[in-house]
This record gives sequence, structure tokens and C-alpha cells, in this order.
Amino acid sequence: MLFTTFIQGANFALADDGKFVISYVEHETIINYYVPLLDKAYRSIGIQPDFVLINDKRALKLLNSGLIDADTAKSLEMLGDYSDIIKVPTPISKIEVLLLCQEPLPCDLSVLYDHSKKLGVIGADEFYAELLANTNIKIFEFNSFDVLYKIFDQKKVDYVIAVFDDQSKATKLKYPNSFLIEEKLGYHLLHKKHAALIPQLERAIKDIIAQDVFIK
Repeated sequence: MLFTTFIQGANFALADDGKFVISYVEHETIINYYVPLLDKAYRSIGIQPDFVLINDKRALKLLNSGLIDADTAKSLEMLGDYSDIIKVPTPISKIEVLLLCQEPLPCDLSVLYDHSKKLGVIGADEFYAELLANTNIKIFEFNSFDVLYKIFDQKKVDYVIAVFDDQSKATKLKYPNSFLIEEKLGYHLLHKKHAALIPQLERAIKDIIAQDVFIK
């Protein structure tokens, strides 16, 4: 499958050219599992989606404005300020949010108050504002999970907050010094103008998930 577009700069008028634009982030499971799952689901209901790489912060703003049509998967706690975004009721993912810690550093939430340490994170304000409120650790933000892992592997930060699910177990096992922060459900999101698609899209997603195969 080809991901045909990368959005950057100020020109976001993609949803008006006849394409059904779905944002995704640079994460191994999103790219290797959820994008193919949704591609198959949409095609089964007669829609050819165009998957576009957009970081989390920008994607929700564009989706709420109707400048893109959908987002691959997000958890719901970040949707409070986006009243024009709706979800497909069936969750498509169950994720674990983990604190990854360099060996042999201690690994629990108390380390977030150590001003001498460095934390790598994606979407600090969007995803972890409450968790990181009043903490002392030095925070470094990244837009890509690939970059986040590389920075951690190169020991340029002491800790990172990462997200894993059943499809990314192999990567998770590379980091045994970790602490489970929380578990979340991820939902496929749409702009409200596409509400009429939800019943047939949900049936299609359920059918594909029920096949219990890794979609490539």
C-alpha cells in the first residue's frame, strides 16, 4: 500500500478535492496493522481512502475543522475541546502506556520529579498534561515514535513515554525496564459530517477484526 500524501505548511485543503483523507501517525502498529485494517474496511463499503501522515497535534485540529475526514485511531480523553469529532463505537485497539527506563535506573512515576533526568515524549500537552503537571523532569517533545525510540536507544534521554498494543509486543520486549502507566482504548475518529457512515463502517471493521488475521 502507498501512503500518498504528507501534509505540511499552510495548505490543508485536501478534503475538498474528492479524496477521503485519513490521518495516521508514524508508529509501527498504526502503519502495519490499523492502516491496512481501515483501508480494507473502507474499500468494502465503496470508499477509497487516502492515508496522510500528520502528527497528533495537527491531525485533531484539521479533523475538527473538517479539512480532513478521519483519523486512524486515538484515545478519547483528548477530544474534550473538539466538538465536531465523532467516534466509531467499536474500539479498534487496546493500548498500554509505558514509561521506558534506561538500565539500571529506577522505573516508576517518582522519577518524573527528578530534575536531573530527561524524558522523551510525544504529545505532552495533548496526552499527558495531568501526568506531567508539576513534575520537575526535563521534557523533550518529538513527533515520531521512530525518532523517540532512536533517541532512547542512543541514551540521549533517560526515560520515554511510549505506547504499545498486541501488534507491537516484539518492540515492547526490547525494553524490560518499564512501568505500566495506564491502559486505554483507541477509536477510529470521523468528522461529524460523516456520521451516516458509522453503521456500515462499524460492521465492516467488526467483520475484519473477527477474521483474527494480521492484515498486510
